Amino acid sequence: MRRGSRFPNDQAEVVFADIIIEQLERFTEDERIDVLAEIVNLCRDPAGKHPLHAPLSGWNTLDVLGGDYRVVYKATTSENVGLLEILLIGPRSDSEVYDIAVGAVNTGCLSEDEVTQLWEALGLLDVVTEEAGLEGWDYRPTPAPEGMRRAAVAAGLIDHDTAELLAKDELVAAIASGWGPDGPDPKRALVAALERARGSADFSARKIVELPNDERCGVLMTRARSNCVRRAGHPGPHRSV
Repeated sequence: MRRGSRFPNDQAEVVFADIIIEQLERFTEDERIDVLAEIVNLCRDPAGKHPLHAPLSGWNTLDVLGGDYRVVYKATTSENVGLLEILLIGPRSDSEVYDIAVGAVNTGCLSEDEVTQLWEALGLLDVVTEEAGLEGWDYRPTPAPEGMRRAAVAAGLIDHDTAELLAKDELVAAIASGWGPDGPDPKRALVAALERARGSADFSARKIVELPNDERCGVLMTRARSNCVRRAGHPGPHRSV
């Protein structure tokens, strides 16, 4: 993409070649977060600063980690949907990253059978999505089993509407920790569910109830072959699951 070009609505499907997952595993968690945050920022500014020439025509680079490393990627738009293909990350010195990239392109290491969606990569790398500027509660999780939901509501731990929105592990946390000296404590139960979902209770109860019911994005993603499940108008990467 040319300098100044943008993705539709600053949104894109983000996919990684398998090799970059292996490369990122060599960094510390803080370094991974920094790299992934810069990649997410490409959704707002996909043109980059270093377009490459043959044999890497069409690819671009992104400086990360203080400029010591570069990420090689391609930004395209098809049928009004943005796509970021992240090929690899490598040392900037001695043009090593470009030598690796040429080999990766020649071997076709970003074929549709060898890609990982950004959200799956975050899980594989054990990186907290919020630290990379992504909202973890902007999609509806798979609800807990009906019997478990009914039991929690009947016990007075969670109201019906909130129980419908909790995933199984979140509801288990609410049931396990939602008891006070005098019996069921709905506040404790909700805090436990939020802690399970986000790692802390510093999160508005409004979001857990209201955000999953917002209108969905619905954009059809090329590589995932599915519709985006994030909220309509979300920033940055689309999400398939």
